[in-house]
Amino acid sequence: MKARCVIAAVLITVCGVTPASAAPWKRITTPDGSSTDQVGLARTGDGVLHVAWHHPTGPNTEDLNHTVITRAGRIGATHPIQSGWTGFTNTALVVEPGGLRAFWGGFRTTDSSDPQRETNTALSSDGGASWALQPGQINPGDAQSYASSHAATVRGDGSTMQAFAGTLGTWVHAGLTPATPNHNFMEGRQYGNDPNLATDATNRTVMAWYSNATGRLGVLAQDVNADGSPGPGPLTMPGTGAMNVGMLGRTPLVARSGGGFYVAYPTPGGVRVWRVGAGSAPSVARIDNSPAVAIAAAGDGRIWVLWTKGFGDPDVVARRSNRGATRFGATVNAGHPKGAMQAYKLDANVAGNALDVLANFNIGTTSDAATSYRRLKPGLTLRASPGRLRRGNQTEVRFTVRDAGDPVRGARVKAGGRSGTTNSKGRVTLTLRSRRAVEAQATRTGYTGATKRLRVRR
Repeated sequence: MKARCVIAAVLITVCGVTPASAAPWKRITTPDGSSTDQVGLARTGDGVLHVAWHHPTGPNTEDLNHTVITRAGRIGATHPIQSGWTGFTNTALVVEPGGLRAFWGGFRTTDSSDPQRETNTALSSDGGASWALQPGQINPGDAQSYASSHAATVRGDGSTMQAFAGTLGTWVHAGLTPATPNHNFMEGRQYGNDPNLATDATNRTVMAWYSNATGRLGVLAQDVNADGSPGPGPLTMPGTGAMNVGMLGRTPLVARSGGGFYVAYPTPGGVRVWRVGAGSAPSVARIDNSPAVAIAAAGDGRIWVLWTKGFGDPDVVARRSNRGATRFGATVNAGHPKGAMQAYKLDANVAGNALDVLANFNIGTTSDAATSYRRLKPGLTLRASPGRLRRGNQTEVRFTVRDAGDPVRGARVKAGGRSGTTNSKGRVTLTLRSRRAVEAQATRTGYTGATKRLRVRR
C-alpha cells in the first residue's frame, strides 16, 4: 500500500533504502579535527565545488584552507586562506561578482590591538589559489561573532549578508563594514542557534535557525530586509514547537529554483521538510535520533534531503524530489567511511544529476574527526504487478520504474534470465517462469539501481 501525505507543495512517498554503488568516501580534511567542525561550500559557474575548512597546526594556532572538488568529482588542490591564527569558527563560502568570498569568526592574535577580530573576510579572484584578507573586522563588536559559526548569502546586487549567533542573540550583518549594524533577530530572548541564510531569484532573503528560548521553542524562519534588519515573522516550523534541543550544525535551508524556501530538520520520530510558511511539514524519514541533516537545491527545481541514520549508526542516506518538490523518490544509502562510528555534520551541493556529499565523521574510536566526500546518484523505484509468480508456470509481470513518481524511460529491467527496457511510461513486461523467488533489478545511467524480490505462490 502506498502511503501519501500532501501539505502545501510537498507530497511524501515512503520507499525502501537502496545501497549506492558510486565511488567510495574520500577524506578531504586532515584527521585532526573535531566533531564541531563544519565546512563551507560554494560552487562556481565552471562546475567546481569549493570547500573551506580549518584545522589545528599547534597548541594555539590554526590554518584555514580551501580545497576544490572538480566537476568530475575528483579532489583537487588545497591552498591556505589564512594561516597561524589563534583559531577559526566554521566558515561560510559564497560566490560574489569579484570571486570567492569567505567569512569566519576569530582573532588573528592574542594582541587586543590586532584589528582582525569578530567577523573577518577574504576574497579570491583566481578560484581559490590565492586570497586577499580584508583589513580589519567587517562588523561591530557587539554580537560575539568571533565565537560563532558563520553563514552567508549574496543578494541580487552582489552585496553580502552574514549570520551568526551567541549568548547575546541571533544576528544578521549586511555589507563589509562595521559602519553598518548587527541586527538581533532574538531581541530580548535567549538563545538562538546555528542560523543559515538563503536568497532567491526575486532577491528575497530568509534566515532560519533553532531557538530554545522560553516561549519560542523550535525551528524559526524570518525574512531579512535589504539592510539586514528583521522582516515579518518569525514563523515556527510545524512539529518543532516543543523541541528543547536542536541539531548541532547550520540549520538546513535552501531557496528552491522555481519558488519557495525549504528547511529540513530532524524532529522526534523523523526528518521533516518544511516549505517556509506552510501549515505542515511532512516527514521524509522515520527515525528517532538523527544528529545531522542537510538539504540542497538543484537548478531544475528538485531538492535533496540527507540525514544520518542516528547515534551509533554513521550511514548517510538521501532522497531526491521531483521537479515540483511535491514528491520524494527512493532512499539511497551512501554508507560511511571505513572505521567511522559516528557522523556529526552533513553538507551537500548538487552536481548535475548527482549530489556531492560531505560529512564529518569520527576517526575510529578517537575523539578526532575529519570531513569525507563522495558523489551520490538519485535512486530508482521499481514496482512489479503481480508481485508473485505462479510456481513452474509462466507469469507476465509488468515492471514500472520511477524517479520520485515520474516514469523513467530507457531503464533496463532484468529478472529470471529475461530483460527489457522501459517505455515512455516507465513500463516493461517480462514473461517469467520459476520455481523459486526471483530478484528483479532496474538500472539506468545516472541513477542508483533498484531491486524487487518476486516470491512464488504455492
